[in-house]
Amino acid sequence: MMKRSPNLTAQRIDKIIEIIHGWEGRLTWPALIKAVAAKMHATYTRQALFKQERIRVAYETYRASKPDAVGGRPVSAALKASMERIQRLELENAGLKKREALLLEQFVRWAYNASTRGLTEAFLNQALPPTNRQGNKASRPHK
Repeated sequence: MMKRSPNLTAQRIDKIIEIIHGWEGRLTWPALIKAVAAKMHATYTRQALFKQERIRVAYETYRASKPDAVGGRPVSAALKASMERIQRLELENAGLKKREALLLEQFVRWAYNASTRGLTEAFLNQALPPTNRQGNKASRPHK
């Protein structure tokens, strides 16, 4: 029986997104799964990766920005490195814009739900209560 792969934590999701951002060539789910298995020593299904919004956004952004056909004339190494950096930054920028749009949608949904429950903007903007880092010392028996 195979051992189960660790859960997808924020750190693992960040590593997978780095793999996507550094991808060369055509990106497919099976190829991504193989790359993740090779670099992270953990195998995840397409469904598990797709369920994570940040991974899905990075994957879809990469697929939308990269044409499947590769061609053109040869370029110098420095120019190629610069073009790759620009492409990587544009890809990251597009992913952040999509993430921002999703967060804006979520905010609109929250604002609507708050207004239907009679919560005012002043109530929602109240400061958080102070954190009691000392605990409740009166109720704790001393040993």
